[in-house]
Amino acid sequence: MKCTECQTECIEGALFCEECGAKIGTASQLIDAAGTMADKGTALKLASTGGGMLDIPDKDEVVIGREDPISEVFPDVDLTDLGGMENGVSRKHAVIHRSGTDYTVEDMGSTNGTYINKKRIQPHVPQAIKAGDEVRFGKLAFSLEAA
Repeated sequence: MKCTECQTECIEGALFCEECGAKIGTASQLIDAAGTMADKGTALKLASTGGGMLDIPDKDEVVIGREDPISEVFPDVDLTDLGGMENGVSRKHAVIHRSGTDYTVEDMGSTNGTYINKKRIQPHVPQAIKAGDEVRFGKLAFSLEAA
């Protein structure tokens, strides 16, 4: 299937374009993804545009970034193996905060920014996220899903 925004060929069933981050899933797929969080509780996963799934640890604060043993940086969710360095992910890129059943994402002053549904968020200002949202760290895009 092709992205309607940039014409990139995308993986069948993808909800977001891996190149530009545009929503390419059908309305029913996005609604199903949004409804899943309410049905299954509060645990979260990040679904990569390449089809991989990353579990968000069951903690109130989860650091997203790239591992760097030399600088002694070991984030809770390491995006190195997904091309984090090549796609502009900082070592300590963002933090996902949990408060009860609500989640926010906070950019930690990363070089290439954090985006929610294609809108760059301000550094150090937590923004609400929910199932069905696209969250992008640098150029790496994920859809937020219930676990």
